Amino acid sequence: MSAGKKAIIGLTIIILITAIIIIAGRSKPVSPPQQVSRAKGKLVIKGSDTLLPLAQAWAEEFMRKHPDVSVSVTGGGSGVGIAALLDGTCDIADASRNLTKSEEERANSLGIQIRETKVAIDGISIIVNPQNPINSLTISQLKDIYTGRIKSWKELGGEDIKITAVGRDTPSGTYELFKEKVLGEENYAPTVLNTPSNNQIAMTVSQDVGAIGYVGVAYAEKFAKAGKVKIIAIAKDKSSPSLLPTKENIKSEKYPLYRYLFNYTRGEPKGIIKEYLDFVLSPEGQRIVEEVGYIPLK
Repeated sequence: MSAGKKAIIGLTIIILITAIIIIAGRSKPVSPPQQVSRAKGKLVIKGSDTLLPLAQAWAEEFMRKHPDVSVSVTGGGSGVGIAALLDGTCDIADASRNLTKSEEERANSLGIQIRETKVAIDGISIIVNPQNPINSLTISQLKDIYTGRIKSWKELGGEDIKITAVGRDTPSGTYELFKEKVLGEENYAPTVLNTPSNNQIAMTVSQDVGAIGYVGVAYAEKFAKAGKVKIIAIAKDKSSPSLLPTKENIKSEKYPLYRYLFNYTRGEPKGIIKEYLDFVLSPEGQRIVEEVGYIPLK
């Protein structure tokens, strides 16, 4: 073979190799197939009225990510959810309080190990009618209102208007927590209006100039922005500063009426229950906590 032919063949090979490299460089890499959740089934969640809007937001996003999973979320109170969990009629109990001694005893008698998972932080906001000039109270004054010792706003520097104390009903975790943090060993006065939901408390306060109530921070913000209620500052005692239930004050535990929110399960969570809780505790799940108006764990 002549030197000229060898040169032509060599040049041709170089051109082909160059063309292949150029084409390979321009072609787009093949994306791996999108991972689709294989989780299937139904998830039943029941309990805390305070947690309800957050649980609904979590469920909506979880179902979007897991098309073959159906999530049912209902309220009714922490006690209702925990009872349903012990009865085996729900998979997760939403609660705004810890288990009571009687609930722990019942779980033990049934041979059930209840697992507690912290899912968010919340505060209890004290709300009054927007026409009420009172802007702050101490824990001691709150106690005197809800035990019936203080009956008129005049006794607190306000107008001579009868106080209507509004609270939650007994299955509510908010009812129990308020009793623990504010009333201590004393009981609610018989005159306190017990209502089945945060919404009902806020609506009652918005319609009664003498009313006062306690609700979760997300509910309080919603009604305060609409001009229906006023959130007042709370002080631990007369020598402490009066603080509003802001995220910063609750996270730092400076605001006296804060709490954790919980999900309870029967034993170690598995399957879609575990997938749901992993999502709730993930950065995306905790971002939803903040979007709904609660305080994320991290």
